[in-house]
Amino acid sequence: MEGQEQKGSAMDSVAMAFNMGVSARRQSQGKSVVHVANELGQYIYSNLSRSFGAKYPEEYLLANTEHLLQIALLGYIIPEVCAYDEGFKTRLFNLIEAKINQSQAQSDEPQGGNIITP
Repeated sequence: MEGQEQKGSAMDSVAMAFNMGVSARRQSQGKSVVHVANELGQYIYSNLSRSFGAKYPEEYLLANTEHLLQIALLGYIIPEVCAYDEGFKTRLFNLIEAKINQSQAQSDEPQGGNIITP
């Protein structure tokens, strides 16, 4: 059951990151992708650091920031380059979940994988 809860929590983080990117697209007002990536990265890192900084080493926080930033940028970029499709969204999230599961299975970390879960 604990593994399922961690997977669910990781996918909740993925969904939040993706939606953060979608929201950033709506609010970007002509900002470049580089500028938005910097803002999103700083925001994600500060949240992870505030919530988990005492519990995890810096390199773990940075790895999580990188992964969640990449997902947030998908949320930022995809709506601009293709039409919305529920099947595509479902498939994308399934593929992200498969990658997380693969990373957790290969991880030497006792917490499993690169996604911090509460």
